Amino acid sequence: PPPGPPPPGPKARPRFDWRRLIRSPRGAAGLAITAAAVLLWPFSGLSWIPWLAGLGALVVLRLLRLDGPLRGWDLPLAGLVVVVGLMMSTGPWAWALAASIGVLLAGLAQLPWWRLAAVGAVLCLITGVGFAFTTVRQQQQAAASYAQLQQESKADQGAPRPQSVLPSMLNRIALGSPGAVCDNLLAEPARAPFAASVGQPDCAAAVMALAARVSDRILYAQANVPTTPTPTGLEADACSMDWGSTTPAGPQVGHLTIEAVAPSRYVVTGFRPC
Repeated sequence: PPPGPPPPGPKARPRFDWRRLIRSPRGAAGLAITAAAVLLWPFSGLSWIPWLAGLGALVVLRLLRLDGPLRGWDLPLAGLVVVVGLMMSTGPWAWALAASIGVLLAGLAQLPWWRLAAVGAVLCLITGVGFAFTTVRQQQQAAASYAQLQQESKADQGAPRPQSVLPSMLNRIALGSPGAVCDNLLAEPARAPFAASVGQPDCAAAVMALAARVSDRILYAQANVPTTPTPTGLEADACSMDWGSTTPAGPQVGHLTIEAVAPSRYVVTGFRPC
C-alpha cells in the first residue's frame, strides 16, 4: 500500500501583523498615543509623573471593573492621561516640534518616497527654531525675575546708615542671633572669611562661637570702633574695639568694609580677620 501522509507538525505561531493592528480603531489610537507620549517625554524633562498618573488611571479602571464595558479601551485611555500630563508640563512649541519629529520619522519609514520626509524636515526646522527661541526667552525672563527678587531682598537688608551696621552686628552677636547677622548684615563674599576667622565651618556657627565669649551683652554693642570713611561707605577696625574700661565686653571681630547694596541700605561687603 502507498505510504500514508506524514504526521502533522507543530502549528506555526501566528505572525504579528502591524497592518492589522493599525487598521483597527483601538490599535491605531493606541499606537498614536504611544508615539505622542514618547515624542513629548524628552521635552518634559523626562518627568515620570505623567506616566505614574497614567498607571494610576489604568489601575482605577481595572479596580472599578470598567475594562469590560470599555471593551479594551482602558489602555488607550490610560495612555491619553499620560499624553495630557506631558502636554501640561510642556508648551505649544514643544507639541509642534514633537509632531514635526513624528512626521519626519513617518517620512523616513517611507523612503525612497521622500516627499513626506522633506515636509517633516522643514517642519522640524521651523518648529525647532521656535522652540529654541521660546526656551531662551523663558530663561531670560526667569533670570530677570530672579535679579529683581535679589534686588528687592537687598532693599530689606542691612542698616540705613553705614555707622549703624557694626553696632547692629555686635548687638545680634551678643544676643546669639545668627540669622540677623548672616542673612541681614553680612553680604555673601564676607560670610566665608568671617566664619574662617573664628575657626568655624559656617557663618551661623561663627556667630554662636562669638556669642559664647561675650561677657556683657548690653555693653558689647556700645564699643568704640575706629572708622575711616570711604566714597562708598566706611572701613571699620573692629580689631581695636574698646569699651572705656580695662575689661573687654567681648571678643574682637575683624576689619569690616561697609558699603551700600541698595539706596540707604548698608551691609558688610568685605571682611579681613584681625
